[in-house]
Amino acid sequence: MNLELEYSAFWLFGILLLSLFVSWFSYWKKNGFNELSLVWKSTLYLTRFGSVFLIVSLLLGVFVKTYIERIEQPLFFLVADHSASMLNYKDSATVAKSIQQTKDKITAKYGSKFDLKILSIGSNIETKQKHTFNEASSNLEAAFAYIHSNYYNRNIGGITLISDGNFNVGANPIYNAAKIRTAPIFCLAVGDSIQRKDQLVRSVFNNPLAFLMNDFPVEIDISSFQFPEEEALLTISKKGKVVASKTINYSKNREDFQKVRFLIPADELGNHTYTIQLAEKENEISYKNNTKNFYVEVLDSRNKVLLLSTAPHPDISALKNVLSTDDKIEFESALFKDWEGKVNQANLLICHSPQKTTDLNTIQRFEQENIPILYILGPSTNESLYRRLSIQFPPRTAGKKDNLQAALNDNFAEFVVNPLLKTSLEFYPPLQGHYGDFKLPTGAKTLFKQRIGSVTKESPLLFFQTQRGKRTAAIMGEGIWRWRMNEFQRTKDHSVFNDLIDKTIQYLTVPGRSKGLSVRFPKKINKQKEVIVNGVFYNSSLEAITSPVLNLKITDENSKTYTTQFSVYEDGYQAQLGKLNPGKYSWEVEGEFKNKTERKSGVFIVEDIDQERAESVANHSVLKQLSAQSNGGFYKLSEANEFIEDLSQRTEIESVSFSEESSFKLIDYTWYLILCIFFLGGEWFIKRVHGIR
Repeated sequence: MNLELEYSAFWLFGILLLSLFVSWFSYWKKNGFNELSLVWKSTLYLTRFGSVFLIVSLLLGVFVKTYIERIEQPLFFLVADHSASMLNYKDSATVAKSIQQTKDKITAKYGSKFDLKILSIGSNIETKQKHTFNEASSNLEAAFAYIHSNYYNRNIGGITLISDGNFNVGANPIYNAAKIRTAPIFCLAVGDSIQRKDQLVRSVFNNPLAFLMNDFPVEIDISSFQFPEEEALLTISKKGKVVASKTINYSKNREDFQKVRFLIPADELGNHTYTIQLAEKENEISYKNNTKNFYVEVLDSRNKVLLLSTAPHPDISALKNVLSTDDKIEFESALFKDWEGKVNQANLLICHSPQKTTDLNTIQRFEQENIPILYILGPSTNESLYRRLSIQFPPRTAGKKDNLQAALNDNFAEFVVNPLLKTSLEFYPPLQGHYGDFKLPTGAKTLFKQRIGSVTKESPLLFFQTQRGKRTAAIMGEGIWRWRMNEFQRTKDHSVFNDLIDKTIQYLTVPGRSKGLSVRFPKKINKQKEVIVNGVFYNSSLEAITSPVLNLKITDENSKTYTTQFSVYEDGYQAQLGKLNPGKYSWEVEGEFKNKTERKSGVFIVEDIDQERAESVANHSVLKQLSAQSNGGFYKLSEANEFIEDLSQRTEIESVSFSEESSFKLIDYTWYLILCIFFLGGEWFIKRVHGIR
């Protein structure tokens, strides 16, 4: 225990003299004091001196520092892989039992020496013991990332990883394991690393969307082991009927890889399940990985977006980069003077700063056909177009420019914007627009308000309007290409800008919300995820109500029907269907309101994405690498007893002693306050007894 002062210890001498003086002066010429005996005089001097000295000493800020030694046992992690590939080997029947026995033996022998932590790893890390082996993916790096982030600077003695070494999610685990520098990693390997006879559909690549009467490409990766110079038939079927097939000729190598391409005709609208089948061969270790499904939605046509401008501009390239990559959009751009197409062939017109009267005549043709229009307007835009859009600028401002930044309108509710958009707007450079304030057209909804510096104006920078069932929007400035460039410079990504354009286009091309029933069903979902369906029922005032009862009926590919009811959830409805088997399902929702029945129907796909099923050989090389780089050890699970014995020879796995410092002010100690009260109280009591005032 040490004492430390905030001020110089020299002041203690001054406090000592002050206390002596105060104690002497307090009883100098005090009535009745001189009649006391020497003992009582000395006692009164001492109590007064003690109370003054203790109280005034507090002003020096005296700290008492103490040191406590703490022993921390080494942390020892037992990490078990519980992905489905752990059961793909000949020892699969005993894997769960062997892992449990190993954990029990380690706990029995080292439970008092180590601080044992149990982890299970599949697609995610779980801090509990689990041997279900039903995870559809392996993310081994997540275990080491979890240990590093949650136990950084702790006494990590070692890590035991029980796994087959296969991973199909995340990066190679050796990278995150390397961050845990002082901990040896002991790998207990499951499975056989010697490849047996097998052929498998490793992966399939296809566009999830196709268009009627077009061919869509499918690319399939095939791997084979121990089938040199043999043939195999690969087929693709739909509804049990083969739609394409090819014969694969394996090379003379014992291990071969083939990339097979097909063009499949899209001859039927809707969602379709296609089954890839690799013909089975004798003595394959597994036939489960010979089959894989993929899913394609066939659409009648794409939305056609036409962009017309008076002159070339960087904004056009920025919009083209966003829209041309959307499979649901067919994008075309041209100058007003060069365009000779038909108006009714477009689902949306984007007008970029039209300047000439002929440009306005072209726009009028689209307006007459009630085609949605997105206007991008600048200072050089024809003034008469502003008037047609009910935008009135102050007199004598024609041709004048202003630099306008964007401020998000938090009350905008027509669609949900990206949460990061508000932050991005703070960095986006200004657009160049028409000078002067103007009022929002009647019935328009503002997404962005104009901002100049820190001042946000009421004039809109981007607004939407619906007239006679046709939606329009106007961006009151040119230069959105700078927004896209700024987004990439800051984040190395275009996602926020792209999302803004995508949702703007989607809002303009999709009909407005109407009264009645609205159901949001997922189009596709992995079999490992639970199916959750949301619904809303709107009355004639477009208010969400929850009084109608909504019934849900689901039918699978075998015509088996499931029925349930929606539960009320906030201001809408929700149905939780749990996990469903892979396949295509049709659904129908029915509800009655004011003696009128509302129905919605559709189709959704539960995808059979099971990467673990394809693994027929263990990846022990990864486990050996983890052990070698950490100075750990590699063992087979059957050699667990040897590992447990070797663990006792590890001298680096030791407890660590820590000296913890704690400091307190004297005033924080109860005994110090009691001592002050004792001196003050003792002096008062003696004076009271002897009648001294």
